[in-house]
Amino acid sequence: MHPRLLQLLGIILVVVCGAMTLIVYQSTMTVGGDVMTLVASGMIAWAILALPELIVGLWLIAKGTREARIGDVSGDLISLVQKEGRISVDAAAKELGVDPETVADAAEKLATRRLPLVYLDRGAYEIVSPKAVSLKESLLHLLYAQRRMTFDQITKVTESTDEQIIDAMKELSKKGKFRGVIDENSRVVYTQEAVSQLPKAVTVCPNCDGKLDAPVLPGEEENCPYCGHSIVNRLK
Repeated sequence: MHPRLLQLLGIILVVVCGAMTLIVYQSTMTVGGDVMTLVASGMIAWAILALPELIVGLWLIAKGTREARIGDVSGDLISLVQKEGRISVDAAAKELGVDPETVADAAEKLATRRLPLVYLDRGAYEIVSPKAVSLKESLLHLLYAQRRMTFDQITKVTESTDEQIIDAMKELSKKGKFRGVIDENSRVVYTQEAVSQLPKAVTVCPNCDGKLDAPVLPGEEENCPYCGHSIVNRLK
């Protein structure tokens, strides 16, 4: 959902909370009775009728604000990292004038895009362009974020050939650094996590029944290539 829409929904819920608070107050005052009874009954009614809206509303506002900050930073972050090759999170944050946490979150989100042009190296706490490092290093970080990638995706972000990808993956497998499946026929690399989640993947559009080119794994969201319907496979 768009960050601004999340913020709007949050504000609406906070307003609803305010309205419910007023209703509870007015209703409680008309009942009468001793002060302690009024306060207790009012608090109970407010907790039932208004508190949920307040909690969810504030959460949506915070989430929307965070997503908006990440979106504002993403484009500049890609340009900066591609120019530098790799840069520390702190240095990138200073360059972009934001806090390190926002930069790290933006890098992690960018790494999950269909074409991940940058990724976060948590060990070095650096943001890296896949083209600036070895293919094996890029594959380890990208597959961790993506769970599965096609050869075409890997080629576009690393400028490598099918043969180089297969050789790199096989070497990583021999060293025990990669566990998963390298499907040379369909030209897709699946991590062990992705393989385990394939039975729960969405393979057919729930709106038009069109067969999808690639399964939508739990936690992923894709648009149907036939009808444009947004397919969301929620984590359970």
